[in-house]
Amino acid sequence: MASARLLLIRHGETVWNHDGRFTTHSDVPLSEVGVAQALDAAEALAATPIARIYSSPLQRALVTAETIAARQTGGPPLHVDGRLTEIDAGPFDGLTVDEITAGPLAAEFAAWHRAERPVFPEGTETFASAVARAGSFLDDVRDAPGVTLAATHGSLARVIVSALVLGGDPAQHRRLWMDNCRLAVVEWRAGVPTLTGFNLPRP
Repeated sequence: MASARLLLIRHGETVWNHDGRFTTHSDVPLSEVGVAQALDAAEALAATPIARIYSSPLQRALVTAETIAARQTGGPPLHVDGRLTEIDAGPFDGLTVDEITAGPLAAEFAAWHRAERPVFPEGTETFASAVARAGSFLDDVRDAPGVTLAATHGSLARVIVSALVLGGDPAQHRRLWMDNCRLAVVEWRAGVPTLTGFNLPRP
């Protein structure tokens, strides 16, 4: 039996998400669609008693988390945790793939945005850094009883799954996808993190 359960949720949509722009450390708000997605997620999670909620400090994740918390009976505590911040895309942040590949960063982008042996240009966060901080967060919540919800971002959530749950190369997160306001479900079974659901609309 699972002793603890973690729900990783990607935040609702932003205008940059809709436009296909890399959205990492820029603090872009939810769009109208994103707000509606957060409300739908809150409704889908209303029947799941959540003991505690953590959120990235970026407003698109925090508003998603606050919306879910408001729909929970009893109002679980909400903690802002910088370890859940998105992986920094550095010079690629705010740009579309077409804009990058047509510009002076094309070669650096090709070396960075691949699923095997990526090269990290100046300003980007390495996967080793992202795995270390995300792993620290998982260590803190793995023994917490009941359900923990973490409102985070697409790339970091996928790195958590690929590297920290499945034990693979974090670069393989590029072979996974999570839609906005979808869930990855992680349970600790005999102390081992186990993926029991991915890209789900509800647990």
